[in-house]
Amino acid sequence: MRRAVAIVAALLVVLSGAACSSKKKAKGAAEVLSAEQALTRVDDAMARHQLRKAKTILGKVQFTTEERAEYEPLVRIALADATYYLGDDLSLIEARSKYLDFVTLYADHPKAPYAQFQAGMCSVKQIYSATRDQAQTKIAIADFVNVSERWPTSDFARAARQFVSKGRDGLAEHEFIVGSFYRKKKVYDAAVDRYRDILETYPEYRQKDKVFYWLGWTLQRNRNEADARTFLDRVVTEYPQSKYAKKAHEMLEASAKRELERSGG
Repeated sequence: MRRAVAIVAALLVVLSGAACSSKKKAKGAAEVLSAEQALTRVDDAMARHQLRKAKTILGKVQFTTEERAEYEPLVRIALADATYYLGDDLSLIEARSKYLDFVTLYADHPKAPYAQFQAGMCSVKQIYSATRDQAQTKIAIADFVNVSERWPTSDFARAARQFVSKGRDGLAEHEFIVGSFYRKKKVYDAAVDRYRDILETYPEYRQKDKVFYWLGWTLQRNRNEADARTFLDRVVTEYPQSKYAKKAHEMLEASAKRELERSGG
């Protein structure tokens, strides 16, 4: 009897150990999700702003042959979105790459214009101010131009054109800041070159009145009265409500007075 009890106890120990081992293996095994399961979980995680969890879930997806054509693009765009919304610079760089890969692989997919637009937004989020290097601004503009040219009737084309306009304003403002730096240092030739470049390269710039004024001011200090009057006059005639109009008018009157005195009038 004792021997039978001992045998039963030993069997229970073995079976218990096997069960624990089985549980550990199951816990350690990588979870595999269907695309549909993954996207459902990802929607919930994204709604809770659990972005790293969403990325982890998407990394577990395995496609069946039947699923791949429909779901692989959706999983790719969801992974790009989860990465984008993390918001740090490295994540934005990674997200931009994922969006552009999507455009390359699925140019005819309904989500393609969105992906191209988001690539531009990745660069926009890395633009801090007009005083910084404007490389990201130029990249963003190129991405947005691509949206409006390739998908002109998409919902994202109009927004893309607005971002292009703002981006070009940002580039013009950057050039203005550089020009003003030279002006304050009395390096007038360099300042004049920068101001003129704004007018030639960014004719749609919405603050041309201040460019005209400071270009005229700088030309006058650089002993070029004739050209100075041309730009000061444009402030007065084209932007009569500008805060620079009164100053430009006063400078024109002073210039006319000096001209009269030189001519002996």
